[in-house]
Amino acid sequence: MSKGRTPEIELLNVQLENGRTFEDEMRHLQRFARVLDSRFSLMGMRFGLDSVLGLVPVAGDVATGLAGTYALFTAVRLKLHPIALAHIGWNLLFDTALGAIPIVGDAFDFFFKSNTKNVRVIEKHLTRKVRRQLKKQALPQAPRSDARPSTHPPAGA
Repeated sequence: MSKGRTPEIELLNVQLENGRTFEDEMRHLQRFARVLDSRFSLMGMRFGLDSVLGLVPVAGDVATGLAGTYALFTAVRLKLHPIALAHIGWNLLFDTALGAIPIVGDAFDFFFKSNTKNVRVIEKHLTRKVRRQLKKQALPQAPRSDARPSTHPPAGA
């Protein structure tokens, strides 16, 4: 999970609609973000493939922008709230657009970790979704009180 956040143990083992657990999904996403945003270190500065490939004009930014859509597709697959999808899309667009500016964009890529930000967005919204799911399962299903009585006499009467 993200630094400083520890979802309850019960959330980690919840099986999602895709058959994976919350923990498995987050671990996979965090690994992905780490490779793109902070896999390497130079003079104490963490950077990933996003920063390295961003040094290649246009093609590098397009490639890392396309790789970043993995988080967006994951959010869609997990059926997260449209606000989460918009937030992730904005981070991707912002990173790709500013990263494409020569020199300034290369420096920007070292500091704006869009993939890590997107994993945090997914974690936040997926945590909410799983908590709602657990809450629904915990509530006893009462019979519906809005059922209307039949106006027809019982059969055979």
